[in-house]
Amino acid sequence: MRCMFYLLFLAIVISLSACAGTKIVRNSMPGLDVTGKKIWVLVDENRLYSDFTVGLDSVWREFASSNKMEIEYTYNAALSLHPVSPAALFESCGDSYLLRTFVSGSSKTQTTDASGMVYGGATVEYTSTMYSCKTQQVVWKMILTADGSIPTYSQRKLVSGIFDDFKTNSILKE
Repeated sequence: MRCMFYLLFLAIVISLSACAGTKIVRNSMPGLDVTGKKIWVLVDENRLYSDFTVGLDSVWREFASSNKMEIEYTYNAALSLHPVSPAALFESCGDSYLLRTFVSGSSKTQTTDASGMVYGGATVEYTSTMYSCKTQQVVWKMILTADGSIPTYSQRKLVSGIFDDFKTNSILKE
């Protein structure tokens, strides 16, 4: 009987964690401070998940403006003949930071409820890595998993997640 209780509890925990929404895994160098620095944003489109990166520039500009941060935005289309490389941006970005983002995965889920009704959802996973332009070394990294049903919602979650992390961890001081 006790075993059944634990199995039921485990099933509930797994169900709730599957519906948990946005999940962020992140790490940064101690003492990182981007206040007053220009962030060079490089977004690489993945042809399979282009809906999750096309139009991301307007979301970045909105959040950068409201947080008084200067950005330089570059977008590499998946089929671009001459994509901009991080090395090319390192030559231009001086003592600032380069933040590179791409969609690292997407999945669709389908579940059946107790009455037999089928319902589904989707998730998208973004990987964002920030480099020091001086040293070209990684100083910050975040993997965000968000609801992927509506691409514009996922884009907002990505950029707001980045700015929330910057503020929460004193990487961007107000």
